[in-house]
Amino acid sequence: MAKPEFPQVKVDTERFYILNPVPPYVDIILKSYTVSPMDFARIVELTFGYRNDPRLIEMVRKAGDGSAKVPYLIDNGETPQSILNTLREIAQPHVEHMHSLPDKVQATIRGLLSINTVPQGCEDLGIPALLEIDHMQGKIIKTLKKMMAGRKLAKDFHDENRAALRLLDADWSRLRKMTIPTWGSGQTIPERSEMQFVPVFEKKRLSRIYESCVIIDAPGVRKFKRYIPEVLKRPISESEPLPVMGSEDWLIREVGKIGRHFTRALLKIINDRLEAEQIALEASNYALINKRAQEALREFIERTP
Repeated sequence: MAKPEFPQVKVDTERFYILNPVPPYVDIILKSYTVSPMDFARIVELTFGYRNDPRLIEMVRKAGDGSAKVPYLIDNGETPQSILNTLREIAQPHVEHMHSLPDKVQATIRGLLSINTVPQGCEDLGIPALLEIDHMQGKIIKTLKKMMAGRKLAKDFHDENRAALRLLDADWSRLRKMTIPTWGSGQTIPERSEMQFVPVFEKKRLSRIYESCVIIDAPGVRKFKRYIPEVLKRPISESEPLPVMGSEDWLIREVGKIGRHFTRALLKIINDRLEAEQIALEASNYALINKRAQEALREFIERTP
């Protein structure tokens, strides 16, 4: 099978950034489980099934789009306001659905998306709320991918970013050997530039993980910035009011947190179990969903390799 053609892009691979973010929600999902190094490796294997390079989203965030959704809609004739209007229309039914959920579930979703934590007294709703968030994010991205078709600027931006990462990866062995005196002595240079999941174990139990990767500025970053609505920029301007919690703008900005690959892999374990038993994601099923989630994770972790 022939390799896909990539556009010719000019990038300075020596201007790179090392990222070590902590993916949210992992501690919430795995709160009751002991994950060994072997279990961790098997969960990481699930992330290989996701097609997009997760660094593409990091490049978009670095460019200033905190939602990571603007790239789907850029095109000639679009403006920040027109893009924001479209995103609001896409988000509206999901906001309405969220507001139809029980109050404690709404509070849990707001806590998760705003500060990455489950409110006190809502601990049993953590996983059902994460599944609701995952469902909303998945539907929004599916709609955006359909709308991206035929938008030349959107396709070019995506292809150029992929090409830039390919150049970075090809040059990484040389870049690793460079001495960069401006870095702190504690800066760790990863062996690979691609996304890696770095676990921290305490007494052979996974306590937290870091995502480690290397990115560069998007080749079309200057042009791209012109399309980002003010309310979606990160950091948001001091002159721009923060979106109201529970609003369309708030959901657009925050719902993408659930899309990190390791978090998605954990939720996939649960979703596969729910789909196999045809258990719908409905408030009336939350108790059963929470029980099946516990069983699915336990079976995966305890399964003999």
